Amino acid sequence: MNKLRYGVVGCGHLGRFHAEKIAAIENATLTAAFDIIPEKTTAAALQTGCRDCRAIGELLDNVDAVSIVVPTESHFAEAKRALEAGKHVLVEKPIATTEAEGRELTELAARMGLKLQVGHIERFNPAFAGLGLLPGPPRFIEGHRLTQFSPRGLAVAVILELMIHDLDLLLSVVKSPVQDVHASAVAVVSDKPDIANARIEFANGTVANLTASRISVKKMRKLRLFSKDNYLSVDFLKMTGEHFVLAPLDDTKSYDGYFCALQHEPTGRKIMFRQLAYPTYDMLTAEISSFVDAVILDKPVRVSGTAATAALALAKRIETIAMDNLNRIMS
Repeated sequence: MNKLRYGVVGCGHLGRFHAEKIAAIENATLTAAFDIIPEKTTAAALQTGCRDCRAIGELLDNVDAVSIVVPTESHFAEAKRALEAGKHVLVEKPIATTEAEGRELTELAARMGLKLQVGHIERFNPAFAGLGLLPGPPRFIEGHRLTQFSPRGLAVAVILELMIHDLDLLLSVVKSPVQDVHASAVAVVSDKPDIANARIEFANGTVANLTASRISVKKMRKLRLFSKDNYLSVDFLKMTGEHFVLAPLDDTKSYDGYFCALQHEPTGRKIMFRQLAYPTYDMLTAEISSFVDAVILDKPVRVSGTAATAALALAKRIETIAMDNLNRIMS
């Protein structure tokens, strides 16, 4: 396979971005686009020069792979349709609306020998590399994902819209089963949680406290991680971070890129510090390119159906607990 024939299902706000990025990728050809609203299909086709499809079957007949960029409630049906037609699938997050649907898509892709990647785009954030600096499992993680109000996304709780990004990152770092979950939420501008907080306890003792809001006055996407003798702060919005390491004064280990921020003679310890900064690039292009490479070179995808289903299952668990608490307050 020289160039991957690629199609986009869903030509709304994000779907148009997918089409634009695919059209610019060297080892893929944007072949076709489809949306249930014909005017959106036409606009995407005119913008990129791809085929203007009037039926989903027409698109699937002319592509090797698809991006599924439709409302969340349609992720499962459209991804399943494409997989059953023998097409590789990149579906936006969340993978589906239920854990059972996520598992079914994952098993179907495996059975068909097809690639299934899920659009947890923070895995392609350059700052994601910073999470690998911790020498051991984190003991405590604190996360804030805040954004300003937008009518888009109000069909689902903020947990599935925003917090799920940090849940995916969390599960990629903490390799231990979730033991307990506490959650609370408030509905402010919709009938679903607009602000949510979750405390997640893992079997290995790690505790995470995550907050998500879609009615903040400012944007924030930060994770702070604490492990033995280490503190790491990662800013996914600014693509920067800070890493502090507590070490003995007489430690002869080489700390390339770090400088001594503090020496404390009475305790015989010092604090080594490093400012983290990462080269910026277009994350959606990186995500799609990674998927295309996985298909062409038959490599594992970066975010598998299994990983995405685990994040969805945890998000749904948090949502259920948060909604129970919210309903109790409202009653």
